[in-house]
Amino acid sequence: MENAEFDAFVRRILRAYARRVAAGDVEALQSLSQLSSEVDAVTRLAVAGLRKAPYSYSWSEIADRLGTSKQAAQQRYGDRTERGALDRRLLEAGLGISVAALVQVFADHHPGDPATSVCPGCGYRYPEGQSDCPSNATVRPLLRRRRHEDDAAVARLSPVQFADLIGTTKPRTHRATAVRQAALTALVPDRPASLFDHSGKEPA
Repeated sequence: MENAEFDAFVRRILRAYARRVAAGDVEALQSLSQLSSEVDAVTRLAVAGLRKAPYSYSWSEIADRLGTSKQAAQQRYGDRTERGALDRRLLEAGLGISVAALVQVFADHHPGDPATSVCPGCGYRYPEGQSDCPSNATVRPLLRRRRHEDDAAVARLSPVQFADLIGTTKPRTHRATAVRQAALTALVPDRPASLFDHSGKEPA
């Protein structure tokens, strides 16, 4: 099958999937919506493959196909010097990466401390409000989708890592945000309970 035919096939599958969800399967809506992040992740791996030998496509050639500027393509899909550290295991395995490798990369780059400001695996400094380095931004949607392919490998994640992977924990807070919130909280005096307080506490 030629790539153009494969592209048309994938698009038909996506439209059929959306029709099935629209027919009343509300539980599948979240899974459908997460496909966009997975497409972004595999596009990043595809770009990494095009950038490597023997192809070695330039950023100008890649940007032209993406319909964007060279700078925008580098910012979104760039390597260590242009976007941040992308784990070597991702670059070497590309789209053929195993679930076990995805688990190891995710665990190595997962911040155990919710308030940490840098990735423990690569030293990437998180921008304000962000808590994934480029490696985990790539791995997260792939591993979330493929986790049932290798239960034994996924079982090596800690409970905190697994809960974060499947989205059952609250978003991690950047250290600067946490410090600012703590300072604001300290400035607000405790207010007395009132008759209209529905917290369950009796007024003093």
